[in-house]
Amino acid sequence: MSSNIGIILSTLFVVAFVLIGGDMICISNAYSQIDNISITIGYLISKSGRADNEYISSLQNTYNIYFENVSSTAPNPGDVVDFTIYRYYHPLFVASNDMKIVAKRSTVIGYFG
Repeated sequence: MSSNIGIILSTLFVVAFVLIGGDMICISNAYSQIDNISITIGYLISKSGRADNEYISSLQNTYNIYFENVSSTAPNPGDVVDFTIYRYYHPLFVASNDMKIVAKRSTVIGYFG
C-alpha cells in the first residue's frame, strides 16, 4: 500500500518538474526571439535615422512587440537612442498571470557597422 502512495506522489513531482522545465525552455526561447528582434530593430532605427511614433508603430506591427522608453523621437546622426521592447508570455506552471519578457538596447543613429 505504501509503495502505491509513493508511486503516485513521485508521479506528481515528476509532472511538476516537467512542466517547470517546459516553462523554462519556452521562456528562454521567447527571450532569444526578443533579443534577436531587438538587434534587428536597433539596426533598422540606426539605418533609417528615425525613431518617431509612426516608424515605431510600424515596427510594432511588423514584429508583434511593444515599445517602451524611446529616448529621443527626433534623433540626429550620431545620437544614441535607448529603447526597450517587450512581449507577454503566458506560462503553464511557473506563474498564474502573464510574464513580461523585456530586452533593452541602444543604437547610434547613422552607424551601420
